[in-house]
Amino acid sequence: MQANSYSPYALKDMYQTIDLIDRKIASSRSWEIFDSQDAREAQLRKLSTKRAALVKSALALTDLGVACDPRFLPRSFVQAAPEETGSQTDNSVMTEEAAPKKPVRTRQKRG
Repeated sequence: MQANSYSPYALKDMYQTIDLIDRKIASSRSWEIFDSQDAREAQLRKLSTKRAALVKSALALTDLGVACDPRFLPRSFVQAAPEETGSQTDNSVMTEEAAPKKPVRTRQKRG
């Protein structure tokens, strides 16, 4: 039985893989030791090509209408715009907390 490639779980897995490759690229640039500069560039090119293919597939799935929770977006996809909307949700939470709450009723014991 073939898995449905149009599921939000497939998109979530792609996002997690893109995030992993982003971390591998950062690690290769700063911490990993290579024999030569050509070896470093070859590794970075290989990882970048893999990442580009995954980004293209993820964009194709989102164009088909597959939705995934935004918290699973790779860090490289997150922009300044979601932070602004986050502050708006914080304001709405504050207004909800400021609203008067119903008094709590005590439970009566059955006799």
